[in-house]
Amino acid sequence: MSVQPQMETFINCLEAGDRRRCFRLIQEWEQQKLSDEQLYTDILIPSLIFIGTAWESNRHGIVEEHVATQIIKSIVASKAVTLTPRRDLGKTAMVGCVPNEHHEIGSMLLANMLESEGWKVYLYGSSVPQQELVKSATNMKPDLICLTMKSIGCLESTLQLLVAIRRDLPGTKIMLGGMHIPSVRAILSEHVDILADNFIDGIKQAEMLAGTST
Repeated sequence: MSVQPQMETFINCLEAGDRRRCFRLIQEWEQQKLSDEQLYTDILIPSLIFIGTAWESNRHGIVEEHVATQIIKSIVASKAVTLTPRRDLGKTAMVGCVPNEHHEIGSMLLANMLESEGWKVYLYGSSVPQQELVKSATNMKPDLICLTMKSIGCLESTLQLLVAIRRDLPGTKIMLGGMHIPSVRAILSEHVDILADNFIDGIKQAEMLAGTST
């Protein structure tokens, strides 16, 4: 089912900074049985990309971009409260951004999708130093560490983190998403188990790694 009209309506409300209208649209679509997966992949993510591009091209200011981002964050957080896992996998995942990466909505969306599939998720967000990440991961001992990286400027700190995780948690699987530059992906691929092209691909590969795919 195409949701192009819904996405365009949602973007218009985001550009206007109309929080209440955005929230009401989500409620209306929930009542119409729009799946969370389609909401995330076909409406929220394209809308976020649109707003980011508008800011980069100076069609919107930084305040407008932040307002739209906060609206989407609120929606994703509210979906986390109401979701019902379809099963219990008995597996844990630690989810968040790589060091120096501040775009955390991707991690929030991934956390929701993993929880829906039955993972127990530790979502830490962004702005966590490498040393603290590795320390906490060592204590939590997750089956999977999911990292999101959007900025190429995070490459050096990300490689340092990946090396540290491999050293201290050799049995933990690592998934990284959000980076689409081929040359950077080639470098990162040597240090991770999964380079996810998108959320759906990431979820499927995570289940295969954990031995829980159906």
